[in-house]
Amino acid sequence: MNVLALRQPLNRFRDATLSLLYPTQCRVCGAPINSLQDGVACADCWHEAQTEWLAAEHCVKCDAQLKSFGRHDFERQCPHCRELAFSEARACGAYAGAWLANILRLKSQPHLPERMRAQLIETFERNKCLHDCEAILPVPLHSARHAERSFNQAELMADALALHTSLPVLLTALTRAKATSRHRAGMGVKERAKSLRKAFRIHAPRLVAGKTLLVVDDVMTSGSTAHEIAQTLLDAGAQAVKVLTLARAVTRYI
Repeated sequence: MNVLALRQPLNRFRDATLSLLYPTQCRVCGAPINSLQDGVACADCWHEAQTEWLAAEHCVKCDAQLKSFGRHDFERQCPHCRELAFSEARACGAYAGAWLANILRLKSQPHLPERMRAQLIETFERNKCLHDCEAILPVPLHSARHAERSFNQAELMADALALHTSLPVLLTALTRAKATSRHRAGMGVKERAKSLRKAFRIHAPRLVAGKTLLVVDDVMTSGSTAHEIAQTLLDAGAQAVKVLTLARAVTRYI
């Protein structure tokens, strides 16, 4: 019997025991959570989140959800990402429900639940446009923010992808030179872009020159952070920049 086959019944026994001794409620619907692999949302809420995401139409560039359904025009693009410097961005799901609850948890607990890890890898595999990337760059935190939090959730994502793909993770090539304020809900695209101007700096141009790079982060909202990083990398000689996030803000365009 191989290790994976042995691990499955052990995981089921562990989950059953913990559910009995330490019952945990789903932070989305309040139902019991039956597996530690699901984080802070139940399996039903995860299933609903993924079903809705995969059933929706998306912008071919930034992965924003589009309002119209049932069409098969694969060249559709939302009106807000044409000038953004990255070439493609993909997300595992919408920043709502199970994804919202677990990402908020991830910001304070340095643990990527197995459900999120598996969805991250599945999303990478499903999106062939990401497969030509040659290295992974987690979006860096400013040193002050990193000291406050003690970890960077984007690095947890990068490590999970690197283990699956064998791509190198570039931790020193890009740093955050400007301590930007947290983006507020409802903050306009221009405000976000202005606050991020010259926020990132390249320290090792030789690591990025001529390469197609995959930038990873937990959430994409307006795309301003991804744009600023992509522009910084392209100015340093990168061939192209693509983006993969756990979630995409729920803004639907026609």
